[in-house]
Amino acid sequence: MVVDENAVVTLRRYLNETIPTGGTASDTGLSEDYISFLLETSGNLYAAAAKGWRLKATSAAQAPGELKKYSVGQESYEKTTGADYASYCLEMAKMFDEMAAKEGFGSIVLGVRRPQVV
Repeated sequence: MVVDENAVVTLRRYLNETIPTGGTASDTGLSEDYISFLLETSGNLYAAAAKGWRLKATSAAQAPGELKKYSVGQESYEKTTGADYASYCLEMAKMFDEMAAKEGFGSIVLGVRRPQVV
């Protein structure tokens, strides 16, 4: 796939890896080189996003948990686990795989030749 600025920005959005205002790619989980690699080695944008979400799933155990539940009375907090995040990442990868499959295959026109019969 051809790597251009629009594809890089779109892939970062699909992967929830947008560069913060005033920040750089190092402020995200994926470098510019790796984003380009995903695009170059994929058939389309959706396939690149699926690869990126699978990559994020592999590092989910090290990711800090996000706040999942918060109560004001008696101050109760609950954070997500790495397994919750890994499951979410794999669901996103599956969704993008399905989108890639729909975009990747179109119609094929075949020509048929009659066999020569003696």
